[in-house]
Amino acid sequence: MIYEIHQRIETLARNTVGILDGNQPASFSLLNIKFSHWDFTWRDGETQDHWLASSNVEASTVDEAYRQFSAKLAKIVPKIALISQCYVQHLAQSFLIHRTDSPVAFVKYRVEKKCVGLMFREQHLKALGLLLEHSEAPEEFYYYWNDAVNTVGYSSKLLLMLSAIEALVKVLADKDKEEYYKKLELILVLDLKTDLFGVKGNSDNALRNRLVHGEYFNGGDSGKDYFDLIHKKIISYFNDVVLKEKLISQDIVRPQRHFSGNTEEGAFYIRSKGSQQLNLKDFLSDVNKTDLYNLTDYEFVYDDVLTANY
Repeated sequence: MIYEIHQRIETLARNTVGILDGNQPASFSLLNIKFSHWDFTWRDGETQDHWLASSNVEASTVDEAYRQFSAKLAKIVPKIALISQCYVQHLAQSFLIHRTDSPVAFVKYRVEKKCVGLMFREQHLKALGLLLEHSEAPEEFYYYWNDAVNTVGYSSKLLLMLSAIEALVKVLADKDKEEYYKKLELILVLDLKTDLFGVKGNSDNALRNRLVHGEYFNGGDSGKDYFDLIHKKIISYFNDVVLKEKLISQDIVRPQRHFSGNTEEGAFYIRSKGSQQLNLKDFLSDVNKTDLYNLTDYEFVYDDVLTANY
């Protein structure tokens, strides 16, 4: 079966490849994927911070089609970041998949939403005063942790969080390796410490070494959410050992909140109400004109006959 796939890419790069030819809007093709600027007019040029990646993929299921497509994007997009020297991201963007012999299409809808803040209360002010007086944690720890909180991206967050932990225990590293690992274990507990830093004399397979020495890691590689595990252990350590009082909230939902990376998501099947084409740009345009639940040109499909074995 043939699946037509459309994927939005968010980027500050302006796709002007071929624009001087004067016949077609700027675009280029690599690995059977066409990359074009999302909205391009001859009068205004590129009007949005998005590209459109589109391709026809032959596969037995919709999941297999998207896996093939995503694998190619994963090879291309990071290289665009290097070459263009600016922001480019596709993993948290909307995409549409249309099996060409079907009247319906599958859409994964993702849109940036305003972040929800957290309260800074009297107990937090008390904690701040105690930390300013406390000398055990070096300033480098707070610099690294601040960078981690302000960073978007799983592997980059992890690396900064691990550097913060190393800063926290570094005063012991040159004096006594045994004490160094004991301090790591105090902060992280044995199993997590072993995963992240290994054991004395054997750290080759530890996550910290993997990140530092060029072996890429993302959230789905291990089945464990190391970001969440590390964050909770650090907060617990500061409450129990440094502050000696539970002044920092330990049950925050989605800690390290950020202005960027906050999305509303939905996955559903749609079909056209009339002659409108089943493509991502037109669907998102319809959403922007009204809202997701009052579409003009498309409607949601709940028919198992149409969606089964898609």
